[in-house]
Amino acid sequence: FDLSITAGETLVLLGPSGCGKTTILRMIAGLEFPDAGGAIHFGDDDVTRQSIEQRRVGMVFQSYALFPNMTVAENVAYGLKVQKVGKAERDQRVREMLEMMHIDMLADR
Repeated sequence: FDLSITAGETLVLLGPSGCGKTTILRMIAGLEFPDAGGAIHFGDDDVTRQSIEQRRVGMVFQSYALFPNMTVAENVAYGLKVQKVGKAERDQRVREMLEMMHIDMLADR
């Protein structure tokens, strides 16, 4: 399996239940590792054995909200807040992401 994603590109993984979508995302995030011989590269960097926190990849699972006590916008902003992105930039990026996914009307839910 070979997957290349250009910086700034949006990628959607579609497929039936059990086909490996979540496994691919978990490997990219560093929560699982590829079989022997497999490798994960971010650009020229081999991150196959790099720790999760060094990869700077966010992942929100299909279950309800990451934090049910927070709004949709707050959940989307959480990773940026942890990275200490300023509030103005964070708000703008969250708004852009919600609009891109056509769920901006759910921001305060």
